[in-house]
Amino acid sequence: MYSNKILFYLVSFIFANFAYAQVEESLELQVERTLELQQVEQSDYNNQDIDILTKKVNVLKLQQEELRLEHAKKLLKLKQEKERLSLENELYSVKESNLLAEQIAIKKRLSLENEISNKKHEKLQIALEQELDSLAVRNDIAEALDKQRQLKFESQLSELNFRKNKLDKQIVERQKQQEWNSQVNHQQTYLQEPFVDGKLTISDRKISLDGPIVFGTAAYIVERIHYFNNKNKNYPIFLVIGYCRGGSVMEGTKILKAMENSSAPVYVVVKSFAASMAAIITTLAERSYAYPDAIILHHQVWGYSVGNKTEQVEHLKVLEEWSNRILSPIADKMGITLTELVDNMYKNSSSGDWMEFADNAIQYNWVDYIVEDIRDTSFIQEPDIEIINPGETAFASNNVNKQFSTLPKPKPFDAYHLYNPDNYYQY
Repeated sequence: MYSNKILFYLVSFIFANFAYAQVEESLELQVERTLELQQVEQSDYNNQDIDILTKKVNVLKLQQEELRLEHAKKLLKLKQEKERLSLENELYSVKESNLLAEQIAIKKRLSLENEISNKKHEKLQIALEQELDSLAVRNDIAEALDKQRQLKFESQLSELNFRKNKLDKQIVERQKQQEWNSQVNHQQTYLQEPFVDGKLTISDRKISLDGPIVFGTAAYIVERIHYFNNKNKNYPIFLVIGYCRGGSVMEGTKILKAMENSSAPVYVVVKSFAASMAAIITTLAERSYAYPDAIILHHQVWGYSVGNKTEQVEHLKVLEEWSNRILSPIADKMGITLTELVDNMYKNSSSGDWMEFADNAIQYNWVDYIVEDIRDTSFIQEPDIEIINPGETAFASNNVNKQFSTLPKPKPFDAYHLYNPDNYYQY
């Protein structure tokens, strides 16, 4: 910037000097020409003319002097401008030199800083590489230790698994042994004639009847009669009565029908007590067996009614019809009439509950055979909780030490043929 300005002023100064020199040269030529003319024509002019020319020459000289002075002023001004520009140029050069020096210094400083930074970076890089090497070594050591621990753990785990498998094998073997020891390990024997030489052999084709006969008892027994028939129709089915006071006549008659229509014979076995509907099932069975001390008890159909006279009469008719239906077959098997059967009930007991031990009941055809030895081959495993019929399930576990037990209300036209002298069963 400064160099261009100085160059401009130098060119202007040169052109000004050149112009002034030409003007001055022109004035001098005019003065010289005027003097020559004056000298040539001096002889032709008079003094007046000479004075005029002299004045002109003087004017021209004055103009020349003014031009010289003006030129001198301009030249002086240009010189001053030149000096100023020269000073500015020197100042600019100094500044430029200072700036260049400063830039050089900055460059050197930056170069030094960059060199220092590079050295620091190199040191950091070396430190990082050393740290990485150290970490790699430590990682290798850690991996080796982990691998060693893993191998140790796997060895211990393998040993534990081996011991566990050994224990499991021992447990399984012990369980098998216990299972083997807890069951009869021979084939179940089925006999078409189970009663031989006073000994009765019961197979696993048996059904238990304990507790009151209520709604659901018939389904429980009838389904099992069908099942054993579907499995084999040649071997007998055993309906084992432990202690049963009787119950619903509807349920009881369904049981009797299933026994009557069964392809396989259904034999009843009384161990302790069979009363009412259970006694009827025993007496009407195709064949019945009982311990000599078992008790068989017959009586009239039991029940009571509520309502007006007409309703009670209707209910009494239903009881009479049930009595005819379930007691008449008993009287027929005994060879007497129903009226004689009822009379004998009250002859033997004022309450009408005719009770006989099995070894006496046999003479009335209530039981077919008295047995002293009952062999139950159905227990091939160590006994646990036996599945029992719905009547026993519903009442046996809930009636311990109670003063009475509540039976479900009989369904319409049903009645209980139940031995209940102590009024234990109520509804």
